[in-house]
Amino acid sequence: MKKVVISAAHIEKRIAVLENDLLIDMEIIRPSEKIQVGDIFYGFIQKIDRKINAAFVDLGNQRKGFIHLKDIPDIYEKTQGAKLPVQVVREGSATKLPLLTAVLEFSGDLLVYMHGKEYISISKRIMDKDSLKTTMEALLLEDEAVIIRSDAENATEEQLENALNEARERYQQLVRKSKKRKKAGLLMDSDSGVFFSAKQFIQRYQPIEILTDDFDFAKSIDVDGEVIIKKSADIFADLKIQPQMERLARPVVHLTNGSSLFIEKTEAMWVIDVNSGGYKGSTEKEKTVALINQKAVSEILRQIRLRNMSGMILVDFIGGMSEEGYTELYETIEKQTREEYTTTQIAALSQSGLLQLTRRKKQRSFLEVTTIPCPVCYGTGHVASKDTLAYQLERELTGIMQGEPDSIQIITTEDVLDAFLDLNILNEAPIDWEVADERVPFYQILRVEN
Repeated sequence: MKKVVISAAHIEKRIAVLENDLLIDMEIIRPSEKIQVGDIFYGFIQKIDRKINAAFVDLGNQRKGFIHLKDIPDIYEKTQGAKLPVQVVREGSATKLPLLTAVLEFSGDLLVYMHGKEYISISKRIMDKDSLKTTMEALLLEDEAVIIRSDAENATEEQLENALNEARERYQQLVRKSKKRKKAGLLMDSDSGVFFSAKQFIQRYQPIEILTDDFDFAKSIDVDGEVIIKKSADIFADLKIQPQMERLARPVVHLTNGSSLFIEKTEAMWVIDVNSGGYKGSTEKEKTVALINQKAVSEILRQIRLRNMSGMILVDFIGGMSEEGYTELYETIEKQTREEYTTTQIAALSQSGLLQLTRRKKQRSFLEVTTIPCPVCYGTGHVASKDTLAYQLERELTGIMQGEPDSIQIITTEDVLDAFLDLNILNEAPIDWEVADERVPFYQILRVEN
């Protein structure tokens, strides 16, 4: 019972996949001048670092990228000043440059075409891999590689050849365009727009319904099946998708059995802690722990997918499982990670229940796209307590009182004022208090008169 909902009527485009009205996948597409995955640039190699076998590439307009030398085909020079087309495979961040490759990739419905490598990769969902491989081996030329999508399983040889030729033509157009360029800069926008993303979601999930709020989009998108137009000021709010999205910014996820997940992003990794919470079971402890951990696996992977977590992901399952429970948990994790569309690999699972996953990064996480670090706590998640501020105010006032002021005006929250008065000091100080109606504890000395 899957449906794809596409909000295309506004400047920000959003795509959601629902299964029995539960959000299982989504994408937010915003107009941006930032470098995005799939963008192709005409770049100049600025500097080569032989120690790490990598190079820094000038992409134009004071933008730079990073590329491993192994990702530059032999048809291009690997020297300072060399010019070559490069494609973004990972978005940059505050501390990292965008990651590039010179093995250009062009995606289609049936296959993904690459120029600069030689191999054939076939979707795990395709049963008869040998015949497809034989067909593609006859069609491919030197320095060409393809990834065969699952939709190609029932495609004819003619359809595969047409898809390959179409991708080749896109590559040749880009090469011709790059030869006319004299400066570094953008050659081709990524295919990460709403049309391409919508097609990907539809092909991936095979929904029974496709809903959109935009008539022009419904006419333009070419997919099998009817596209239902639902006129709405906010289709995501009407279908109760918006509240599910808003919960993705919260650290705590409550499961239906009373257990919960706590999710936190650190500089180096994501951390997910499984808690028994209010779970009540009548079985013995080992079985209870195993049941909670088993139930958490699908929700953990759903949260990883929706929050677009990537890199190192550490999951702390509840310890105390039997050997049988441990084995079943590992098998469940292995089975469900294989079904993920973004490469997710099990790095390790300890006997104590500590799971280490790695997930390929292509785009920024949901938190990076939709939020900024808190300007009050500076992203730490903590602010000074009322007692800390009361002691701090005492030290500051002690210094001010040495000047024997006539009056001091202070604005503060009620909890900080109460904590300061409880200290029972500086009772003779000429302080004029003003109480602020704020949730975050604070104080400010507004004026000192002598």
